[in-house]
Amino acid sequence: MNQTANSSSKKRRMRLPLYAAGGAVVGFISSAMFTKLPSDMNWTLSVYYDYDLLFALVALVVLVTMIWNSISLARTPSVPPEEDDMDDMQEHHALMSPAERSLGSAMMLSSFSVIASFAWVALALSLYASSRDLPKSTNLFTLGNLVAACIAVIIVVVLQSVTIKRYNRYFPDRSLDLNSRNMKKDHFEKLDEGEKWIVYRAAYRSFQTMNLLLGIGMAALVLYSALFTFAAFPIVLLSVIWIVNIGVYFRETYRAQKQ
Repeated sequence: MNQTANSSSKKRRMRLPLYAAGGAVVGFISSAMFTKLPSDMNWTLSVYYDYDLLFALVALVVLVTMIWNSISLARTPSVPPEEDDMDDMQEHHALMSPAERSLGSAMMLSSFSVIASFAWVALALSLYASSRDLPKSTNLFTLGNLVAACIAVIIVVVLQSVTIKRYNRYFPDRSLDLNSRNMKKDHFEKLDEGEKWIVYRAAYRSFQTMNLLLGIGMAALVLYSALFTFAAFPIVLLSVIWIVNIGVYFRETYRAQKQ
């Protein structure tokens, strides 16, 4: 065991110069690229109107997720299999049928489309509120964009309602109550111990990923401030979200230890 540990530590020490050299090369290339960036670089992502390309990309994401969600629902029968068919599936050690996999994909895509559509509305509303003094043609674009975003939200919410109703038909013992104020908490209480363990594991992985992304976002905003203009509000907002994220984790850990 000691020889194995010594050999692994030697390999790690031998790799350190390679890592340092790679970091130096990446840093040199990055600095050479950043020095060539113009200070007045256009970030509006526009072709004709300001931010029209950005909204086109967001609308494309919403459209793709809605279509994919509809296809997943179409592949899922409206009526779940009978109990005898479920027993045959369990005898063949089938953990999840194709219909259930399609339903799981529909639930996931429904969540993505809701987030993307509400982001579209938030961006469109922010642009409309800040473009009242612009030319009339630009105001028409911002107003039309806002109306399209609101229509997309209505379609997405209706599609999510259909998806959840289909889910409740397949899993009546752990159904989602759309009228409940604590829908997700009530759904979690209906899960068995194995399913709860899966949720715990997924939640912790999400927590770790969120911490990593918040750190990357903070570094990206600092780099943006150094290269272009000082951006205080996004950095403060990310810091608050990061503190709240870690604070909730430690609070729940402390509460669990007291029980």
